[in-house]
Amino acid sequence: MNQNFTITLFSEKNETLINKVVLILTRRKININSFSVIFCKTVNLYRFTITLIETESAVQNLVHQIEKIIEVFKCYLQTEAELSTHQILLLKVPNSDEKEKQVRSIINTSPIFKEADYCIYTSKIHIETIPQLATIITELEPMNSF
Repeated sequence: MNQNFTITLFSEKNETLINKVVLILTRRKININSFSVIFCKTVNLYRFTITLIETESAVQNLVHQIEKIIEVFKCYLQTEAELSTHQILLLKVPNSDEKEKQVRSIINTSPIFKEADYCIYTSKIHIETIPQLATIITELEPMNSF
């Protein structure tokens, strides 16, 4: 049965990535409801948001195919119901082994991007856990969070 899905992916700057993603969608004959690209200045990443109507298995296969693209750091799939109960966290934290262990214990993820002075983490979290995470994350002294 067809449902509304939202695919969110994070990537580095690459002009050909839009073409690659659209090519995957058109080869599978999937109609796109909306396609937007936003540049996150503070973390220097692009966020693609794609909404479409398709079967769950087809969209899961699509997400796996998109994640295989080298320029894509992380790809998330959300149903219409999950959009109201879950948020995608994007967090920029100063680089240190201690802080990396703390972040991994809080959001259960590894960094998607590492630089000499900072790491960027992303995770899909439930809305009810955001206040708890906010207090813990402020103790980590993050550089930026969304």
